[in-house]
Amino acid sequence: MASINNDKIALITGANKGVGFEVARQLAQQGIQVLLGSRDEERGRKAVEKLISENLFSSLIQIDVTNQSTIDAAVTEITTKYGRLDILINNAGIYVKEPHPSECTLDLMQDNMNVNFFGAFSVTKAFLPLLRKSSSGRIVNVSSALSSIYFHQTCANSYFHLAYSASKASLNMFTYQLAQELKKTNIKVNACTPGLTATELTNFHGHSVEIGAKSTVFLATLPDDGPSGKFFNENCEEDKW
Repeated sequence: MASINNDKIALITGANKGVGFEVARQLAQQGIQVLLGSRDEERGRKAVEKLISENLFSSLIQIDVTNQSTIDAAVTEITTKYGRLDILINNAGIYVKEPHPSECTLDLMQDNMNVNFFGAFSVTKAFLPLLRKSSSGRIVNVSSALSSIYFHQTCANSYFHLAYSASKASLNMFTYQLAQELKKTNIKVNACTPGLTATELTNFHGHSVEIGAKSTVFLATLPDDGPSGKFFNENCEEDKW
C-alpha cells in the first residue's frame, strides 16, 4: 500500500464514481489519506475496495449532501478519528437535460440548487471548524464552465442549462466570498471546472477522467503561497467567472 502522509486528510463528496473517484485515486497516489464520501454506502464501499486493490489508502464516509444528519454524522466521525480536516472537495453534483429557460420548472431549479449549491454550502459550513485546525486548509468547489457568464456570452446555444448554470454560479459566488472572509487564515478556497469529462453525468462525452480530475487535484494540493478566491479551468489556468 502507498505510504501515507499523515499531515494530509482529504474528504471528497460524491467520490464513488466519475471525476470524484479519479480525484480520490490521484490524491491517494500522493500519499494523502482519502476519505471517500458517498451517499450510497454500498457503492462507496465498492469504490474504497477498488482503491485498496490498487494499494491506495482510502476509507468510506457515508454522506448525503442534502441530508444534514448525515453531514453532522460525518463531522463527528472525522473529528473522533482525526481531529481535523486538511482538504475538503465539494464534488457531489447533479446534471440533467434541461428545456429552455422559460420552460424550466421550479422543481428542476430547486433540485439543482439543493445538491449543487446548498449541499456544498452545508458541507463546507459544517466542516469549517475542522478545516480551521489544519495548518494549510484547502476547499475546492467543483464548478463548471456553465457557471461563467463570460462562457455563456461567448458560446452559442448555452441557454439550455438555466438550473444547472444558476446553481454553479451560486457556488462560484460562495467560493469568492468565503475566500475573502478567510484570506487572513491558512485556508484557501477556489473553484474549478473539470471541463467536459466522459462520465455518467455527460453520457460519457468528453475527455478522460484523468484530465477532468487535474484541476481539482491541483487546487487541493496548492502550496501555501498559492491563490485563493479564483476560478480555474481544466488546464489549471485561471479563468473568468
